[in-house]
Amino acid sequence: MADRKNDEVLLYRDPVEGKYPSPERYKRGQNVPVPESVGVVLDLSVDTLLDGDWPARRLCPLS
Repeated sequence: MADRKNDEVLLYRDPVEGKYPSPERYKRGQNVPVPESVGVVLDLSVDTLLDGDWPARRLCPLS
C-alpha cells in the first residue's frame, strides 16, 4: 500500500487467522520486494510507487 501522506510503502503479508500483523515499512530510496507467493522475483522502487512515475504513464497522456 502506498501511503503518500506518510511518504512510505506498507507491505502486508503472511496473515494469521485472517488478520495481517504489522506491515513492513519501506521509505524512499528503498526497494519493496514482491512477495514470493506472487511467483516472480521483482523489487519495486518506493519512489516510483509513491510518485506514480511509470514509463507507460509518460508515454500515454490518458493514464
